[in-house]
Amino acid sequence: YTPAKTVGYENKVRDAAKTAMGSSKPLETPISAYIHVRLPVPKSYPKSRREACLTGFEAPTKKPDLDNIVKSVTDALNGICYVDDCQIVNIHATKVYATVAGIDVMIKECLE
Repeated sequence: YTPAKTVGYENKVRDAAKTAMGSSKPLETPISAYIHVRLPVPKSYPKSRREACLTGFEAPTKKPDLDNIVKSVTDALNGICYVDDCQIVNIHATKVYATVAGIDVMIKECLE
């Protein structure tokens, strides 16, 4: 079972991936996935705590869970960036606070 909110998120990721890939075919080789998640600092945080978040002194240890984000992103990229997420042999994922929220994804072939 996949919650409706997750399905909606995966569709947004899928649409962005289709745009980024253009007419390129999905990779068929082993791949590495690099996922960098940028979360907004909660508005309720005072200025000193906001600064600590944005300079890396305070990490985002609250929800959403990084492993759940990675799962949603890798599932969404199936058939677009790669044939199937079973091709992923290496994942590097980070979750940080940032002034602009978003997710950066890089998929690389592992040819060695």
